[in-house]
Amino acid sequence: MMKKIRASVPAKVILFGEHFVVYGKRALAAAINRRLVVEASSRERGGYHVKIASIPTFGLEMDLVTGEEKARPYKDYDAAANAIAYVRESIRYLEEKYGIGEGEGVEIEIKSEIPLSAGLGSSAATCVATIAALKAYFGVNGDLDVIREDANRVERRVQGAASPIDTAISTYGGYVLVKEGEVKRLHLAELNLIVGCIGSIPLSMGMATKKFSEMGLKTKKIVEQVKERKEVFKSIYDAIFDVSDAITAQAVTAIEESEFVKLGALMNINHGLLDAIGVVPRRLSELVKLSQELGALGAKVTGAGGLDEMGGVGSVVVLPGESGERLKGAMEIAGALVMDVETGGEGLKIEVGFD
Repeated sequence: MMKKIRASVPAKVILFGEHFVVYGKRALAAAINRRLVVEASSRERGGYHVKIASIPTFGLEMDLVTGEEKARPYKDYDAAANAIAYVRESIRYLEEKYGIGEGEGVEIEIKSEIPLSAGLGSSAATCVATIAALKAYFGVNGDLDVIREDANRVERRVQGAASPIDTAISTYGGYVLVKEGEVKRLHLAELNLIVGCIGSIPLSMGMATKKFSEMGLKTKKIVEQVKERKEVFKSIYDAIFDVSDAITAQAVTAIEESEFVKLGALMNINHGLLDAIGVVPRRLSELVKLSQELGALGAKVTGAGGLDEMGGVGSVVVLPGESGERLKGAMEIAGALVMDVETGGEGLKIEVGFD
């Protein structure tokens, strides 16, 4: 009998504390109303066949006893495997931990409204949705906390280091506060924000696999560079990280008390700290400055940030105040993909036997 499972998860914005959270400081993130969907269904042949929107299809066949892999059909397996590093590692992890998949053929299709390499949680969303869909498909316990932990382990395998914040938002939705690895779900009012993505790669866009694979592990490189600089300037970075922690704590209070002018000011300060640790490329810096000059209450880089040598790819999040339409027009003229978003969206959703 044909089995079909659909798992969908939200994108995220980190409002405060990205990068600093990796070292135990507080970070606040929110789900936004853009989603990624993973569909798992039966196929006649064994192994996994993965399709990502309009990215060229390729097969990934895995011998779940020996771990041997082969691609069929695809002329450039190495590039294809890099392009779906998070899917590939999710499959490996689930086989190792739960022993699932032996003798089964599974078709996996991924559809997304989340631009890639934009700091909006596409990798975490992919991990959470893939793990949730395959667990449901194979009848493994779908406890949300365990799914989140599994997805975070997969992210760490691929990236080398990963905060639990992205996978927490993908799993739970709403708002989460993370400190020293502990995840706390918060109930805060929704915010209307503008997200501007520079040089992002929508999953719905056909593109060369080589370019996709080059951008796929951007976060890993940025995290490694921050770590290197922190080791050289330890006392300075420790002070910066402590200030970030205090900013995040005050930001939660500002949202609770609807103090949006204060919230915007805290966003601007947090952006300055991210610039100080070297994760704000020129194009994102210009987009933040443009937003601030046109009347935004606050603007900052969100997520990992970017690297000039990789085209300055990344996103900024803007608290627009009363200047939203003017801001969006100016950001588009500056070359950004602009999205109106609302925070506090629904977390992981699983459907069985959908039409």
